[in-house]
Amino acid sequence: MKRSASSLSCYPSSAGVNECSPKSVMPRASSWTSFDEYSYTLEELNMHDGDLPTVESDLRPSQETGCRNFWVVTTASLPWMTGTAVNPLLRAAHLSKMNREYAHGVSTVTLVIPWLESPQDRVQIYGDAWGKKTREEQDAYIRTWLAERAGLPLEADLSHGGIQIQFYPARLHSGMNSIFPMGDSICSSIPAEKADVCFLEEPEHLNWYRAPGKDWWSSKFNHVVGIGHTNYKAYVREHFLLVGAPIVGTISSLMVRAYCHKLIKLSGVLQTYAPEKEVVMNVHGIRSEFLKETPGKQGIYFIGKLLWAKGFDKLIDLQTQYRKETGEYFEMDVIGSGPEELEIQRAFQGRSILEKPSGGGDFPKSRYEFRKHAIPATFAGRRDHAECRLYKIFVNASITEVLCTTTAEAIAMGKFVIVPAHPSNDFFVQFPNCLQYSSKKEFVTLLRYALTHDPEPLTPELKHLLTWEAATERCLEAAAISRRDAARLERIGKTKSDHYIAKMHYELGKGKKGDVIRKFLGGGPVSDQVHYETTLKSVSTERS
Repeated sequence: MKRSASSLSCYPSSAGVNECSPKSVMPRASSWTSFDEYSYTLEELNMHDGDLPTVESDLRPSQETGCRNFWVVTTASLPWMTGTAVNPLLRAAHLSKMNREYAHGVSTVTLVIPWLESPQDRVQIYGDAWGKKTREEQDAYIRTWLAERAGLPLEADLSHGGIQIQFYPARLHSGMNSIFPMGDSICSSIPAEKADVCFLEEPEHLNWYRAPGKDWWSSKFNHVVGIGHTNYKAYVREHFLLVGAPIVGTISSLMVRAYCHKLIKLSGVLQTYAPEKEVVMNVHGIRSEFLKETPGKQGIYFIGKLLWAKGFDKLIDLQTQYRKETGEYFEMDVIGSGPEELEIQRAFQGRSILEKPSGGGDFPKSRYEFRKHAIPATFAGRRDHAECRLYKIFVNASITEVLCTTTAEAIAMGKFVIVPAHPSNDFFVQFPNCLQYSSKKEFVTLLRYALTHDPEPLTPELKHLLTWEAATERCLEAAAISRRDAARLERIGKTKSDHYIAKMHYELGKGKKGDVIRKFLGGGPVSDQVHYETTLKSVSTERS
């Protein structure tokens, strides 16, 4: 199979993590000075076709080779408007759109999503109306959203070669506010002849508590690409035990090694999982409706879930610095909702200003509640970001994000975006309206500038970088494994060692001991995987 060399090369850095360059870069042995075992041999360096992708990892369709079958497996689903629900859906749709010319009306992409078996779980995540909903109704909801909000009616229509949607049984782990699969129903339900390319959205999350199964992602599929969405080490460190973070980091690394041929990290915020197979690349885009700029904008705002983890303490400190330098706070709107909404409101406006809830035990949640001067912030409730076109300045002080979609959306709408200089914001540096600060004083300087200037119109080239078409192209590039890298990995035995990790995971997860281990590791309601499968088999036998 003859393919031209990639125009966007991924290469090993001195830190042992692959990075992407806009130019074709030949690998250098000196790039791996910190990891001698990963150095290329002279023979590998001189491979005449070393820059070309392996047949298994070449995901582009062509008249010569046809198109690949994709399975996009994720941990969340609409109507939960979270990143791990929306972005995998749009990735699946755009892979389908890419294949359409070569697919001859046949669906080539399947989105694999959780079905929350418990009505209580569905109500908690999706809202009261979803307690009695069926899989068919959820399927219809997703397709309607994809057609009407995302503007992809063909990809929403299965009868015209659009995406297929497959559900797997799942439960909500309330303590982690996360959904986990139950049983080994995902791999085992995919026909071997159709198991070609798999995107595991959050591969560590999908496999932490997975039931043992004889089908392993990396052995069943020709190519498995993990997409790293969430900084779980930081999440555990903040919400649970500090000592738990290294454990989570180690287990996550093992899951990536065992089940992924390549890992794409959305930003450099994420931990190192497997340096020889990971790359940092933003492979997310935004919906086309955000790419329409609106003139005459004014006002400052933040949009997102109302949690302290979203940087509200830092935002208050920025307000304090602004008042110190100018004599007054800056007015802004806070758009969104969340479990910590009331205490965040009190932190901005003061405890005495807001009505106290009834009942005892109403203790202050932060020192900010005792402020004498209210910050002029209007809490405007939940709203779709596309409805916020008339604001001029988006302020996001969070440094817990891996890659913030609302920042990309604000840039696309032609706003100034003021964010901290942080690895999660590295992708946005190339946009002229993205103003990054390294100190509170610098923030004040940038905000003053934004208040007195107009944002630059985005060039067509910069607009394209934000689209899902461009994101899909970046994804194909980042997912590829060069023939040079494949030869090196085979030589140093990484392929075999990864297989041993998968086998060990299978053995540890079997039987009652597997359920005990999962419970010990915090599995809670999703620990009893073997018991769950045994019960299903018993019920099935009784019915037959």
